[in-house]
Amino acid sequence: MKRQWQKAFLAALEESGSVTSSCTAANISTVRVYEVKRNDPEFAKQWEQALEQGADILEAEARRRAMEGTSKGSDTLLMFLLKGLRPQRWRESRATLPPAELDRMIAAELKRLAAAKSEDELTTRAVN
Repeated sequence: MKRQWQKAFLAALEESGSVTSSCTAANISTVRVYEVKRNDPEFAKQWEQALEQGADILEAEARRRAMEGTSKGSDTLLMFLLKGLRPQRWRESRATLPPAELDRMIAAELKRLAAAKSEDELTTRAVN
């Protein structure tokens, strides 16, 4: 059963992207809203959808400003919001590593560091 505050929270989250201000609008604590998100997969899904819809609104505003110019708001802050919400599209560099490749690189670096540490320990023992 849907809690009464959820509709107000999700609408505010879509508009603001801020959990704190959305909680205020829905008259619910942040602790409670995160608890419900953690325990209610449907609510968690709606939460993510609200954030995505909010990001769509920001992208539409960026597009409008690009075509018509700006009359209010900060283009710089708009770009920061877009980079934070959709880094795969708005970050400076398009170069990415697949997660599996990144995991492989991290594992190799950890192995190299462990080997270097072992070498240092052997050298220290040999000197003493």
